[in-house]
Amino acid sequence: MDCNEFRRQTQVDPLARSAARLVHEDACADCASFARAARAREIRLRALLREVAPPAGLDDRIRHAAQAEQQQRWRYASAFGLLLLILVSMLVVQRAPVGPDRPALVNAVLAHIAAEQHHLRQGGEVSGRRLDGLFQRFGARLAGTLNQVSFAGECLMVERTGVHLVLRGTAGPVTVFFMPGEMTDRELPVGFRDLIGTIVPTGWGSIALVGRQGEDIVGLRDRVSAAVEWPAPS
Repeated sequence: MDCNEFRRQTQVDPLARSAARLVHEDACADCASFARAARAREIRLRALLREVAPPAGLDDRIRHAAQAEQQQRWRYASAFGLLLLILVSMLVVQRAPVGPDRPALVNAVLAHIAAEQHHLRQGGEVSGRRLDGLFQRFGARLAGTLNQVSFAGECLMVERTGVHLVLRGTAGPVTVFFMPGEMTDRELPVGFRDLIGTIVPTGWGSIALVGRQGEDIVGLRDRVSAAVEWPAPS
C-alpha cells in the first residue's frame, strides 16, 4: 500500500483498521501522523454526536402534528420520530456525573471510563508486540513490562489522542490513560462511587490510573510510570 491509498482509505473511515494499513502506518511517520489527526477528528465528531438530546416537549409536538396532518403526512412524521428515536438510542451513553468541584481533567477521565466501560470486560491479553507498536505511534517506547493488559488502543483524551489501557488489578480491572499534552501542576485524586485513582503529572502530559476500592494504585502508578519512556513535548 502506498501513501495515497493509505490516506484515501483513512479519509473514508479513520477508525477502520486493516493489516495493510497497520503495516504502512508503522513504516511511514508522515502517514502515522496523518492517521492520528484523522482519528482524533473522527472521535471528536462522535463525541459531539453523543451530546445530541431531543428538545423538550418533542414527543407532544410530534403527536399533535401527527393528529393534524393527513394520513400521508402522518406516515412521514411517524417515520421521522422512529428515526430520531433510533438515533438517540444509539448515541446515549452512560456517563459518570460531572462534579462541579472536581478538576476538569478528573471529570474527563471519569466520563471517558463510563463511556467506554465495555473495555473493562474484555478478555484475553494484549501482546507485547502490539503494545510496542501502539506506543511507537507516539514516539514512546516500553522500557519495562506491562503485564496482564486486556485492552490497548488509541483514544481521544481531551484535546489530543493518547493511549488507553486496561490492566488486570488485584481488585478488578484498572484503567490507565497516557495523556500527552494534558497538563496538571499536581497529582489529582480520582474518586467516584467504588472507583479510586490518581492523575500523575509528567513533563509531556499526565497519566491517569483508576481502579476499584482496594487496588494498590500507588504501587501500580510507580510501575506504570517506569515502564514507558515518553518523548519530551515538541
